[in-house]
Parts: sequence; C-alpha cells; structure tokens
Amino acid sequence: IPINNITQQINDTRDSNSRPKTCSRNTVNLTGLFDSIFQHYDKQLLPSDRGVDVTLEIHVQDLSSIYEPTADFELDLMYSEIWFDPRLIFNNYSICLTNLTLKSHTRNRLWTPDTCIINSKKAEIHKSPSENTFVIIYDNGMIWTNYRMRVKAPCVMDLKMFPFDKQRCSLIFESYSYNSEEVKLSWHRDPVTYMNPVNLPDFNMIGHRTTNVRVKYPNGDWDQLKITFYFKRRIGFYIFQAYFPTMLTVISSWIGFLLDARSVSARITLGVSSLLALTFQFGSLLKHLPRVSYIKCLDVWMMM
Repeated sequence: IPINNITQQINDTRDSNSRPKTCSRNTVNLTGLFDSIFQHYDKQLLPSDRGVDVTLEIHVQDLSSIYEPTADFELDLMYSEIWFDPRLIFNNYSICLTNLTLKSHTRNRLWTPDTCIINSKKAEIHKSPSENTFVIIYDNGMIWTNYRMRVKAPCVMDLKMFPFDKQRCSLIFESYSYNSEEVKLSWHRDPVTYMNPVNLPDFNMIGHRTTNVRVKYPNGDWDQLKITFYFKRRIGFYIFQAYFPTMLTVISSWIGFLLDARSVSARITLGVSSLLALTFQFGSLLKHLPRVSYIKCLDVWMMM
C-alpha cells in the first residue's frame, strides 16, 4: 500500500518496544478474537457520544482525462479513512497480534462514517478480480479503510481565454449520514499524493488545493473536505491546428489582389474557398467545446 503517511501515523500511536521480538500469528485464535470483539458490537451506534474524528487522505494513481463538452474529469485514486473506535480495542487479547485485517464483505459489520464524493457524476470501486478494498483494525482501536476507485467529477469551465485558459476540477467529500456534531472530517497532514506525475495531452497540472468547510443544510451542518486540481491548457496543438492554418488561409487569399482585374471568376473562387476553409477550421475546433454563449479568445482571432 503506497500510503506511507497513514502507516506512519499508526506507528506513532504505539510503543514499538511493547511487543516481543519472537511472535507467531499462528498461535493466535483469530476466529475467537473476531467473535469476541464483535459479540456485543452494534454498528448502528457511534463509537463515541462526543462525535468521531475521521481523517481522510487520497493517493492519485492516474488522472486520465479532462473532457470539455461535458465539463468533467476522470481519475483513479486510493481513498483512505482513519478513525478510532474504542469498542474494538483488543490489545489485551494477545501480545503477538497488533492488527486484524478484514475482507471487504466483513466491512458491513463495522460502523463507518459513510463518507462519499458528494459531487461525483460517477464513482465505482475497482473489481480486478475482486473488490479493491480493505479494512484494518489495530489493537488500540484505530480503524483504517481503503478503497481503490474510479471517479468522474465536474470541472468549472471558464473558456473566455481559450486556448490560453486555466481550468479547475474538484472532488468534495462529505459524510452522507452524519452531521458535523457526529462526524468531524479533516484532511491528513499530507492529504494528497501522486503515484506518477500527471501527464495529460491537453493540459499541464499546475497544482492542487485542499480546504475544509462547514456547509449548512436545512437539517444541520455538515463537514466537507474539498480538493481542487488546477490545470493550464497546452497551446501547441492550437498553434498548429488553428493559428497557423488560418494565417496561411488569409495570406493565400491575398493572391486575389495579384490577379488580373478582369479575372472575376478566379478571384471569387479564391475568396469563397478561403472563407469556406476558415469556417471549416473554426467548426472543427468548436465541436470539442461546450456551447457557451460568451466570446472566447479564439472567436476574436477568427473574426479578425
């Protein structure tokens, strides 16, 4: 698991000298432990009457595309949550066992903060070949859950400066079931990491920003964690596919001034051909953009 920050936080909460150096997990009755800690466990109840602090972290595996016509982006990420549930402490059960790893289907026996990506258009957990999730319960009651997901979420498209524009796309995390008095969300100290540098054909990623806000709903306040990715468009494609071709088309139309004044048909043909070429070039670029009603930089260039 590439999320080193959370593992370091977990290690910081325990005394590394408290365990003997020679232990075997085979000597531990895992079934008995599992039955013991869940014997009187009620997943409908909060772990604490004073609310639960939940820490979030994401690890971006791949940010694959930004699609302008629908104003959204897609990315693969590992999404981690960590919180304490004192009902699951088992440090007195065995000195040889420091954590208990659960399969994905047993996650349903735990209380969870029900966090979701509230602004996602589509989100799904990878299943290759089985569901890519895990739950680890540590002996001090700390719970770490991780999901490997593919998410499609919206971008705020402002195309006034197109193709010299900058765009931003966001993910918003929120507990779907619990308000801020019950579940308090916060980012980890290093909330966002990347497996590889983001490399998109149309955009350069110029950074990200994480924020923590409290949103008022009719039935209470909810904590929201937001991460915004910032992108700057690469203009190389548009220089060679828009600006250079239109410049050459306009320059070629000037040949009409060199033709004999009596060559009316040739001059008309050249002028109409140049106009049609500009119209085709403009249309081929606009078909990949949303139908906005304001003027863009490219519109000004074409009209000139």
